[in-house]
Amino acid sequence: MKTYKPHATFVGMALFSVVAASADVITTSDGSRIVGTVEQVADGKLVIQTEIAGRLTIDASKITGITTEKPVHVEFSSGDTLVGPIAASADASETVVQSELGNISISPAEIAMVWPEGEESPRVVAIRAQAEAEIEAAKPKWSAVLEGGATYTEGNRDTLEGHGRFDVKRTTSDDRLHLYLAGKYAEDDDDRTANEYLGGIRYEHSLTERWYWYARTELEYDEFEDLDLRATAAFGGGYYWLKKPEHELKTSLGLGYRHESYDGGRTEDDAVVDLGLDYRIDLTPVAQFTHSTVYSPDIEDTANYRLRLDTALLIPFKDDRWAWKLGMTNEYNSRPQRGFERLDNTYYTSIVLSLK
Repeated sequence: MKTYKPHATFVGMALFSVVAASADVITTSDGSRIVGTVEQVADGKLVIQTEIAGRLTIDASKITGITTEKPVHVEFSSGDTLVGPIAASADASETVVQSELGNISISPAEIAMVWPEGEESPRVVAIRAQAEAEIEAAKPKWSAVLEGGATYTEGNRDTLEGHGRFDVKRTTSDDRLHLYLAGKYAEDDDDRTANEYLGGIRYEHSLTERWYWYARTELEYDEFEDLDLRATAAFGGGYYWLKKPEHELKTSLGLGYRHESYDGGRTEDDAVVDLGLDYRIDLTPVAQFTHSTVYSPDIEDTANYRLRLDTALLIPFKDDRWAWKLGMTNEYNSRPQRGFERLDNTYYTSIVLSLK
């Protein structure tokens, strides 16, 4: 451990008249003199609060002299610590710590940290802040989104169409839970033309920063496909190709089971591949683009598959809890019921309310 010896020439010298000054003073390698209050030295940076320029952060390697009005903790690169005011000569050629051991000559280059007497060191503060951040990140964060839209006409034809969706998400640093429920209903001259509902749960748990495993289940009813129930359960793994707050792309691959029962008694049970893609990007502060794809072919007969795509543009209002959503869904069934088309395209617009 390095020993710092008292420097006798500094005892009582007017050379360090700045000690009696009413502010801290920093001198730099380019000859600048900065007056203010030194808040700390840590991580190679000195922070000083000035009256004219506010808070300044300076590269500690550029510091040639430090003078503090009040006692401070001074920790050196060796790990030794002294407590007392720091004083620098008028020409910044010498710097001392006026400690209980006497005036000890130091080099500013040897200083690792400086912080006010009686306060915690920047290292302790940083460790506590990191621990608090980790605890906060581990807390589950809940959010909910409610969206809906409807059209109604009266006159030569009376039509009614309404659709809605409700999403609830629970997120922590390690996992994500997503519950959703959606429905669509329509009438044309009092004849029902659409009546379908979809609901599901998806759970993801992180394995690494980008890899995760997931499990999901989904239930679907569609009166006009004669579908009483389509139940899908799947399990697998996924990867985040992009994982930024404003830009995200992930894919997943798993195995699943699909059960379908139709009006009339026909049922189908298949083992399926579960392939998914989810993409989101914040195009501007006032626009967001999203896309999702789910592809599930039968393992034994890959010509028997279902494909669902959902593409949307979200535009927030001035109050960003509210937004306008414009989107399109495409549902393809390679083997539909007799009399039904393979492809269903739905174009929709909704008002979205975010609840947090």
